[in-house]
Amino acid sequence: MRRTVLLSTILVLAGMPAMADPPTGVSPKKIAGTWRYQTGKWIYTDFVYDDYGADTIARGQPNVVTLAPTAGDFRYPGGDTEAGNAADIVEVRVRISPPDDDDLRVHVRLQSLVDPALPAIWVSVDGAETIVTEHNADEIDPTENTIMFTLPGAAAGGGSIALNVGAGLHDGDGGLREGVPGSAYAQPDEFTTGGPTEARLFDLAFNTRALEGRGGAWNEDVQSRLLAEGDLEPFAQTIDLDALAANETVEPPVEPGYAVRIFESRQDLGEGMRGSFPQYRGRLQPYALWIPEDYDPQTPTPLLLNLHSLSVHHNQYRGGEDPAASYSTMYEQVEDGLGAIVVTPLARGPDGWYQDEALIDTLEVWADAVESFNIDPDRVYVGGYSMGGFGTYRLATLMPDSFASAVSIVGPPADGIWAYPAEPTGGADDPTFTHPQLESTLHVPFWITQGVEDELVPFTGVTVQAQRFGELGHEYRYALHPVGDHFAFAFLDEWSREIGWLASHPTRVTDPRRVTLDVRPASWASGADATILGHLHALVEEIGARLDGAYWVGDVVIAGGDDVTGEVDLTSGGIPSTQTGVASVTAPGVDGPSPYLLTGQDKVFGDVAAEDSLTGRLSGVTSVTVDVERAGLSDAPAVAVTSNVPATITFVRDGAVVGSVAVG
Repeated sequence: MRRTVLLSTILVLAGMPAMADPPTGVSPKKIAGTWRYQTGKWIYTDFVYDDYGADTIARGQPNVVTLAPTAGDFRYPGGDTEAGNAADIVEVRVRISPPDDDDLRVHVRLQSLVDPALPAIWVSVDGAETIVTEHNADEIDPTENTIMFTLPGAAAGGGSIALNVGAGLHDGDGGLREGVPGSAYAQPDEFTTGGPTEARLFDLAFNTRALEGRGGAWNEDVQSRLLAEGDLEPFAQTIDLDALAANETVEPPVEPGYAVRIFESRQDLGEGMRGSFPQYRGRLQPYALWIPEDYDPQTPTPLLLNLHSLSVHHNQYRGGEDPAASYSTMYEQVEDGLGAIVVTPLARGPDGWYQDEALIDTLEVWADAVESFNIDPDRVYVGGYSMGGFGTYRLATLMPDSFASAVSIVGPPADGIWAYPAEPTGGADDPTFTHPQLESTLHVPFWITQGVEDELVPFTGVTVQAQRFGELGHEYRYALHPVGDHFAFAFLDEWSREIGWLASHPTRVTDPRRVTLDVRPASWASGADATILGHLHALVEEIGARLDGAYWVGDVVIAGGDDVTGEVDLTSGGIPSTQTGVASVTAPGVDGPSPYLLTGQDKVFGDVAAEDSLTGRLSGVTSVTVDVERAGLSDAPAVAVTSNVPATITFVRDGAVVGSVAVG
């Protein structure tokens, strides 16, 4: 049964007392573009940062992510009140409202709600339309960014209704504000639309996965086209009123393939979008997700953290409907070669360099994936392109025992440029410079792809980075293409070498005979920011990692001032498998965008007689713990460890202290 409800009479709200709503009790961290019934509520989760309105001109309106242009051409007026994001729908909830069960109660949650006077919500029920603003809404909750209103009589008689919801700016007189044709470059203080259009909505709620598919950098290609055409009927959703009345729960299935997942961040950075990092500040953040076809929630599954480049975003690797499009097949290749779930964080913007807020966002995505899917902690990989390659070095040096293997593609070793023999742009002592911290990655096999003609990441610095892996005795490969530029590998979109490397090093090392670490707390957060450090320590615990140790070494305490690197090099005689040498690799290659030279080395292992001993050295470290059970030692092993400062080595078993020794 369907009924046409005249919305001119639905929203007779002046003087109507707002009905209190119970706590929603449901986090919006779900797959964007999907709906579900949950104990008497119909809940739709929208894409975020997709509020760009109608597609009115060829690409040309400004966007904070320069290499990810929007399809829509609407831009907000400048200023803090709009926050660049005032009409971005994140979620719509519908429930039957007591006492007579004839009314529907609707919640529309926005990504930003700086000023309740700004947004205007367009609503259509069975084709009858109205506008909801601060003047006729039941309630506006700026703390939850929620606009609530009632549809009297909309649930009478049961059956179903066709609901459509969109968001724009309020014109101050109960309607939707009209934009001004033209460019935001020329008119930064105006609501500009690019070309002329009658459309006034920035965002439509029900841009489902079925509609949007896999195309579009911001998941709004279909939305922007149909807004320009004025055809909004495809976005209408059928709400089963009988299912609401019966308090049914119907969750969307876990669908394989590409998706965008929304999670609620612990970072409180304010509202909306800004022009400088962190550009994306809301509490609800997206990340791109790939679920392999054969994913089984009962079976532990590998995870690849695939980090995005500079001036791009979480959808960098999404591909598209066009098989010839850039990045069209990366996800499929990962599935075929690795069978992994893949996540790419937005990292709070295009240029966060996986530091501070960007690092926290990346770890939040990792933690959300671990909470939401059956992730095998022994098969976690990290990789990335360009700035994402730097992020790969960074994460692997910060928490090396979390990763089975790693891939850096045209990734700089430093935050910025390292044109060796010159120093990196931040200086050789920059805490984020990964080259001096590679000792920590002894047990993380690395693949590095680089082009000599790279115009953005000088190959000389990358070459020295690769050579350092060799000097340290690490396992690595370095594919150097004499005629490859920075974008050659992306345009080719063929990753069999890199994925094959991860697949051939599928499981992390957990308890090696030798542990080498460079622990530099100054690299964890800029200026030792207390908020960042608090989030960081909580997150590494959630994902089962640590910053102050790795493997069977923990609780490393650094001696001296604010920026000192502690060095740990300890060997347990209780673990018989030992690295006896390396086997060099040098070979020409013809796969990829051009011929290349492949260099590197493999580790050579052998067994020695086990003995109850701990040997090695400490530098700049005042104390450290050793898990004697994981190290294969007794509670009181023989110790031959040197230290340049007085230090204490504490032995623990099952979390309890069983002994200690002073060295240095």
